[in-house]
Amino acid sequence: MLNKIRYWAFEGNEGTGKTVLSKTFAEQCNATWTYEPNAEKEELKMLRSLALTENKNLTEYARELCLLANRSIHHHIHVNPLLDNKETVVTDRSFLSGMVYAKIKTYSFEEWMELATKVHISTLPDIIIYCTSNKRKINKNKEGRENDIYDTASEDTLNKIDILFEEALIFLNQCKLTKHIPIIKFENDFNKPVEDNLARLIEVLKSE
Repeated sequence: MLNKIRYWAFEGNEGTGKTVLSKTFAEQCNATWTYEPNAEKEELKMLRSLALTENKNLTEYARELCLLANRSIHHHIHVNPLLDNKETVVTDRSFLSGMVYAKIKTYSFEEWMELATKVHISTLPDIIIYCTSNKRKINKNKEGRENDIYDTASEDTLNKIDILFEEALIFLNQCKLTKHIPIIKFENDFNKPVEDNLARLIEVLKSE
């Protein structure tokens, strides 16, 4: 499995260790690491900031359009060229997070998928590594970018996100995507170094 997959997505709630794990995994696989929604170029940074900071002038519909536009541009200029060149890409978050966080603001998975299909979803990951953890570790100022509205989310909100991720995984198994996406559930153990967790993840992948 390790050598056949080109587009890996690491998913999960805030503080599950997916960012550090996905970066370390990308280094191990000699892959390009990226994240969604992206802020590496000025237009992407602007769209992300509009959608993920407190902005009372934005309706929830407009917020989702900003996030979908960010992901669409990011795929066009970053992800797709690498995949077309047969390179490996590892992403921290993907369309699955889009579904989950949109539903917090009352969008159903079906409504979001209908909108996303028109705007964004052209390149689906080949596999999703869904990360959980034995405790949360919330890291502020990730990748040097400004805090977003979920960096200070309450414990109740984080618990709701956990539930929505589980519901989204069930939904994905039931809906008809353009390709089948295997989902590997993996629990990060924060009592161990990231290298140990990575080795354990690789063993899981080898057994699939």
